[in-house]
Amino acid sequence: MGRHKDSANMFAIPDCWQSSTDLDEAFIRNGKNPLFALDVSVDSYRPLLAVADEAYTLQDSDVLPLDHVAGAGFFKLPSVLQDSVLEEPERETGLHDIQPSHPEPEGPLSVSEQDIWLTKDDGLVQQPQYRSWDNFDQVEPERVSSLLITEAGAAALDALVAPCGASIDTDSDVVDDALYCACLLNLVLGRSSVLFSWDAETAVFVKTAAELRTSGLTLQSVQSIDRLCLDCANAIKDLQAFAETSYSTPSTPTRVALAGVVDRLLLAVQSELGVRSRRVRSILQLQSIVRPVHTVLSYFQKLVEKLTRHDSEEGMLSELFKEVQSTEYRDSLLHNAVSEVFLLTSKPWTDFVEEWIGLKAEDGTAVTKRGPGKGFVKVGDRMWVDDLGVELEEPDYFLDETRMPSFIPNNIAQAIFETGRNLRFLREHHPEHPLSGRDIVTLTNPPSLEWQFDWDSIKRLETKVDKYRDAVSLVIQQRALAKAHAMRVPEHGDQEGYELELFGKSDEQVAANVLASMDQLNQPLDSHRPHDRLAILLRNRLYQGANEVAENESFSPHWSLIPLLSFGPIIDAQSTLVNQECMRLLFSAHDLRVHLDLLKQCYLMGNGLLCSRLSHALFDTELETAQRKAGVALGGGVMGLRLGGRENWPPASSELRLALMGVLSDSYQTPPREGVRGDGLATTFTPASRSHSSDLPGDLSFAVRDMSPEEIDRCMDPDGLEALDFLQLSYRPPSALRPVITPVVLVKNDRVFRFLLRILRMLYIVNQQLFHKVPRHEQKELPSNASVRFRIEARHFVSQMAAYFFAIGITASWTRFELWLDDVEADLFSVAAVAATSGSGTTAAAARKKNNYSPDWLQKRQEQVVDDIMLALLLRKRQLPVLKLLEEIFGVILRFSKQLRLRAAAAAASEEVQGLGDQRDETPEMLYAEFRKKVEVFLTVCRGLGEKKTSRADNPIETLVSMLDLSGFYARRT
Repeated sequence: MGRHKDSANMFAIPDCWQSSTDLDEAFIRNGKNPLFALDVSVDSYRPLLAVADEAYTLQDSDVLPLDHVAGAGFFKLPSVLQDSVLEEPERETGLHDIQPSHPEPEGPLSVSEQDIWLTKDDGLVQQPQYRSWDNFDQVEPERVSSLLITEAGAAALDALVAPCGASIDTDSDVVDDALYCACLLNLVLGRSSVLFSWDAETAVFVKTAAELRTSGLTLQSVQSIDRLCLDCANAIKDLQAFAETSYSTPSTPTRVALAGVVDRLLLAVQSELGVRSRRVRSILQLQSIVRPVHTVLSYFQKLVEKLTRHDSEEGMLSELFKEVQSTEYRDSLLHNAVSEVFLLTSKPWTDFVEEWIGLKAEDGTAVTKRGPGKGFVKVGDRMWVDDLGVELEEPDYFLDETRMPSFIPNNIAQAIFETGRNLRFLREHHPEHPLSGRDIVTLTNPPSLEWQFDWDSIKRLETKVDKYRDAVSLVIQQRALAKAHAMRVPEHGDQEGYELELFGKSDEQVAANVLASMDQLNQPLDSHRPHDRLAILLRNRLYQGANEVAENESFSPHWSLIPLLSFGPIIDAQSTLVNQECMRLLFSAHDLRVHLDLLKQCYLMGNGLLCSRLSHALFDTELETAQRKAGVALGGGVMGLRLGGRENWPPASSELRLALMGVLSDSYQTPPREGVRGDGLATTFTPASRSHSSDLPGDLSFAVRDMSPEEIDRCMDPDGLEALDFLQLSYRPPSALRPVITPVVLVKNDRVFRFLLRILRMLYIVNQQLFHKVPRHEQKELPSNASVRFRIEARHFVSQMAAYFFAIGITASWTRFELWLDDVEADLFSVAAVAATSGSGTTAAAARKKNNYSPDWLQKRQEQVVDDIMLALLLRKRQLPVLKLLEEIFGVILRFSKQLRLRAAAAAASEEVQGLGDQRDETPEMLYAEFRKKVEVFLTVCRGLGEKKTSRADNPIETLVSMLDLSGFYARRT
């Protein structure tokens, strides 16, 4: 077919159509042109394009064929128009000369004849318009005809999507728009309606009729909106079910807190949705306000489902912390909302931490050693096991690390636990101390343990912590000075800080304080409620654009640093205050240095007078015996056990009391030393006179050790090395010092004491051997060379070993410990003295930042000193082979001493040597050879130990080798 000459625009109107009046009015002026009326696929309009293609080929003189005007098919003319066209005579003029008429039909039109595109505007009844001079000069804008079917109104779309042959008015699946919108709104709020109901079996909302839709929307669009609203409704039901279950069944405080947060979240979302739904006029508008709600509710539905898998509080908090951290770089609304939920959910845990460390008064039952424990604090019997397997039990607090959330660093968790345990020490032994009272929280206003998510909040927290530290320091100083100076009344000009007393003040000052307190109590309690921030956040950010949110975001630290930055400052400050107050009281009120000095003097044989008195009471054969004999009265002189000069062993308990009576009380003496009292004032401690052992610190006394049958059998031999193992020191530290002087420390000290008793015995024996008197019948015979060498070398060996044990092993290690104690005590009380003099809390707080000493640190340092002493004395478990070799050397010396004693006793009785048994064959030469061999092996082993690397600057074993064999005498075989 040919094309029109002006075919550049395929949709240009042909010249033959320009003069048409009726068709122009029907297709163009009324916007009913079929080429522009429908925005659907091209395939449906191919017949129309074919007609247009033929229309372009017409010339001015051409005549439009009748079959094209009144043809069959989609473009056939209605019957009302066909009759009028057929009645017109054939003319050779163009299409623009045709003047068709439109007579009114006689009868009603059929459905196929009701073509909406051919409806004449002339038949429409126009509404009367109000005319006035105000709008006379206003020209009405020209109405633009709709080019797309979506702009033509709901009826056009309904006609397009209606089933073939169905009437729009009789479509039963189309419901009223307002009714459907109201049902959807109720559905989003979690309520049932006419169109949506709750299915109890499947526990989900369902639509009563799946094919229902509204006018102007396709079924697919309506179903998409239905799914969105159904997801919101199901999420609300799941969240409500979780909250109700948490309240109705026994749950942890964290789970209950999460349920409360979920309730407030649902209330805030439903309230905001209800307010915005008042302006909704269509389902599409409802969809726009439901979509942000769907994002929030669906996320929290999955979050709650994930959290409920954890039964413990710490598990829920750890999982919630991971979720907050994972949303850090996602949607800012979700991140801020989950952060607020995490803050509220962790409130029970932070409240317990505040109660445990003293930042908040305890509610309900306090945590004590007699209670069941709470949270990460477990109460039970502490089991001490030394390196030899000795077990000791005592009730104490324990840190249950499995109950501590994973986001808390280990050092912070340890500081929290130790601070609370030391605070219980103050409350138990010093209830009058300011930190022990409940009013300290009111007086100092400590900052709360809350999560800080931005740098500005962290900076404000540090400022509050500094003020709190100064306030507590000032309260402690005022209490100490008031106690020392008998309720000192502050001067009129001294109004800074916290005034603790009301006595001595004027009526005006008392009235002003009362009014200020009343004003503070009149403040609304809910002005800063934390749960309000979640509602405010959702109200302000739920429908806020992404660009607006980005402008409001501030720079914040990484989430891995949030726990340390939020809790670190206040926990460190509270730990410093509590720990150092405990340390001051240990040094001043509980005489810690006195008890430590007692351990050194008695357990470590650091008192020379005690060593001398004890050696004579146990080994001196020239003392009167304490053994009772029938018909023989005890003498009034000094009595002893005379070990080595008697046959029956061990002694009776009465003998022990008589022989050791007064040894401890007469030997022990507390030297005077300079110190500082609890109020920071210097003083001098002088020893008190003691007349009985019960006056000694810790009721120190001698006692009989609990032993196994095997150990008892070894003690039965008076010539054995274990003859004195039954004797021990009985010492019980005060309850206030038990955190420092623990049972395991006493067990280790007891092992050192038992070993030093053997050393004292060996010293006494080798000294007696060297000056042993030769019997009269042997005076003509000089002692053999081996016997003399044995006596000299044995004395050298034992004396050097004792010198090493006492001087290097004990004195050197304990001296370093005492120097450290001097530094700690000076640091503690120098700060208190400066603060008491200046009266400034800031000075004390600044000085306190240098070191943070604690009782736990002191206990570990003391255990380390005892371990160092045991290492030098060869008493550690890994040194048992070396100790066994040393004990064998001592055993050879004891056998030689027994031979000398038996020979001397037999010679004195002018009888043959009896009682030697198998030892008659052991000559001095044999014993000396054995002694020499074992000493050489011992020195070889010690040289090997001395070559090992240690953390010390010098190895004490090297010193022992030098003292025993400086010239290499035992290294050369003779």
